[in-house]
Amino acid sequence: MQPVISLKNITKTFADHPDEHLEALSNVNLEILGGEFFIFVGPSGSGKSTLLRIMSGLEKSYSGSVTLAPGMSQNDMSFVFQQFALFPWLTVAENIGFGLIARRLPPAQQHRIIADELKRFGLEKFAHAHPHELSGGMRQRVGVARALATSPKILFMDEPFSELDSFTAAELRGELLTIWQERKPTVIMVTHMIEDAVELADRIAVLTPRPGRIERIVENRLPRPREKRSGGFYKLEDEIYKIIKP
Repeated sequence: MQPVISLKNITKTFADHPDEHLEALSNVNLEILGGEFFIFVGPSGSGKSTLLRIMSGLEKSYSGSVTLAPGMSQNDMSFVFQQFALFPWLTVAENIGFGLIARRLPPAQQHRIIADELKRFGLEKFAHAHPHELSGGMRQRVGVARALATSPKILFMDEPFSELDSFTAAELRGELLTIWQERKPTVIMVTHMIEDAVELADRIAVLTPRPGRIERIVENRLPRPREKRSGGFYKLEDEIYKIIKP
C-alpha cells in the first residue's frame, strides 16, 4: 500500500528568546499508509501535537521534509482540534458547512452534505443553535462533522476526546470508528490515553520525552471490534506503557 504522507528527518526547535532554544522534535522519520488509523502516544511535552501540525501544514517552521502522495494536497485534509475551535457567531449547520464554501459546490449539494452530517451525528435538532448553547460533547460532534463534511483523504485529530466525559468520549469514539470503516480516510491522531490508542489504532507510534523521536511503532493486530477487557487488550496496553515508562 502506498504511503499518503512521508516524514524525513523532521526536527523542530522553538526559539523563545535569541539565546534560548527548545528542541521539540528531533530527526523523525515515518511513513503513514492510505486508509490506516495511526495514533501517536508519548509523555507530555514529547512533541505529539507539534508533529501533527507539521504534517497537516499548520506549522511551517521546521527542518526536514513532509511529502504527500502524488495528486494530494492540503485541500484533501481536515483537522479536529482539542478545544473544538468552532466559530461562535455561526450556527451548527453553518459551522459544519464552513469548509464547503471554499470548494464552490452548488448550494443544493452543500445543503445535502450538511443535512447528511447533521443526521449522522444526531445534530438535526440543533442545526440553528450556536456553539455556546451546546454541551462539550455536542460541540465536538460539530467539530468532527465539519471536518468530515469535505470528505477528506486525511483526517488529523489532536486529543479529540480529552475535553469530554468518559461516557460521551466512548460514544464518539464508536461513531468515529464506524465512519472510518465506512469512508476509509487515513486518520492520524494524537492522544495521551493508551486505552484509546489500543481501541482505535492500526499502528501506534510511541514518542520519546523531549526532544521527541519515534521510540517504536507498535502494530495492533487485535481483531475489531476490540474487547477492552480481553487479555490481548491489557497485554498491548502494558507493552506500550512500558515503552513510555520503562
